[in-house]
Amino acid sequence: MELITIFFILNATILLLHEIESAYEREWEILKLPGKIDGFVLLHIPIIILFFYGALEIEKLTYAGLLLGIITGAGGFIPFLVHRIFVVRKDRFHSRISNVLIYTNIITGIATLLLSIKLIIGI
Repeated sequence: MELITIFFILNATILLLHEIESAYEREWEILKLPGKIDGFVLLHIPIIILFFYGALEIEKLTYAGLLLGIITGAGGFIPFLVHRIFVVRKDRFHSRISNVLIYTNIITGIATLLLSIKLIIGI
């Protein structure tokens, strides 16, 4: 298995774990997303499909896979940006597990992003 695939899977897994926590925290209310829980769940269908497809393609080092690696790697910064910079709530996303997810997502996101960029430049 390619190193980039390992980081991609770790990054996507941590992002999905954050999204599970986001359902618990009712993130659609925090971000004022339409559709409540139904819309929130439906929003994640294409994201999950892209994660699975990306894992398959990134292992083959295809352009599509590496592009999804860049997007997913950048996505590793989104929980931090949203919950620590732009939409800070003292009572939400501050548990121990939330902090672990947010900060490890930055690490796996950086690794996925940098490896994807390095490999896509090499194509």
